[in-house]
Amino acid sequence: MPKLTCFIFVICTLTFIGCENSFEPLQVNEELTFSINGVLDVHADTQWVRVMPIGRSLIPADPNENGTAVDLTRQSTGEVIALEDSLFMFGGDTYVWNYWLTEDMNGDESYEIVAESPDGDQSRVVVNTPSPLPVPNVIYSEDFESISVSGIALDTIVVAETRYLAQALTEAGCAPEREIIFSHLDEMNLTSGNEYAINSNNREDIASELGVFADQIRINRREFVVVTAGPDWPEDVGLSDLEKNLPEVISNVEGGTGLVAGIARRKIEILTPLENEKFSDGFDQSP
Repeated sequence: MPKLTCFIFVICTLTFIGCENSFEPLQVNEELTFSINGVLDVHADTQWVRVMPIGRSLIPADPNENGTAVDLTRQSTGEVIALEDSLFMFGGDTYVWNYWLTEDMNGDESYEIVAESPDGDQSRVVVNTPSPLPVPNVIYSEDFESISVSGIALDTIVVAETRYLAQALTEAGCAPEREIIFSHLDEMNLTSGNEYAINSNNREDIASELGVFADQIRINRREFVVVTAGPDWPEDVGLSDLEKNLPEVISNVEGGTGLVAGIARRKIEILTPLENEKFSDGFDQSP
């Protein structure tokens, strides 16, 4: 649930608790129809976009079909594709509608997503995808959890990070597994030829996150993720969490609220030499 929604819900609860008078926490909304959020990834096999009616409740709890139709149009050809819907349930009987399609997204393309209610009210958003992103070259050393990454990006890099699933080794055994993420945007070297390079040693930082010494950690999974984005990516530097959720601050949806951006994402699993050997020998084929 968006942080702004949580904030409003808590404020309303604290303000009206103990009052006998009935109240209406939501104003009648005649301008915004849907909230639409998601990304169109030129390297993904499935695209997901969340589309929810605005103004029905602070916490969506209705699992019934709402009759929303969501279409995607490739603007260069006029081809229209209807998205399939899927109901997702979270804790506390909270339901959301996600819409998906399996068609490939083209790089350097404009797509329009239109959500329409049974009454004919619409929200729409135009999404511009970036160029395809070549798979980067990743060199890894287990001693210091060192990575060296180099590649070419024709668009703005908005994510460059290593992700670890790690455990602290204690006298009582292995502590619970934790996800640890390090962003490398601030240490990335860029050239005029659209090349980028990253060099990072992460073992000490992983140990610090887990509260142990560098020789007391166990790494269960390593990934490097790089994402480029088109012009839809928000320039939200300096905004508070509440401001980022306000429709008048960051939203590219017409007749609604939310944000849909075009991206190109590459995710590379980093294997140790032993893991590489097992994979190539066919002993371990897990992704």
